[in-house]
Amino acid sequence: MDKTSKVIFALIAAALWFNTASNLLRPAHAQQQDALSDIKLSAQSISRNLEILVFGGVNCTNPRLCQQ
Repeated sequence: MDKTSKVIFALIAAALWFNTASNLLRPAHAQQQDALSDIKLSAQSISRNLEILVFGGVNCTNPRLCQQ
């Protein structure tokens, strides 16, 4: 491996480490808010998918389940 490749890999590794460290150094309150918004979005997505399964719709992928 040549010197340029080693430098590039070292820079990528450093960038990944800094990305991880930045998440760890954020205040706990900010981390909690992000987690709560992720949970809320997941719950809304699950709710929409269940509505499609129960009531049918354009995005229904299983006609047996979606028949009314």
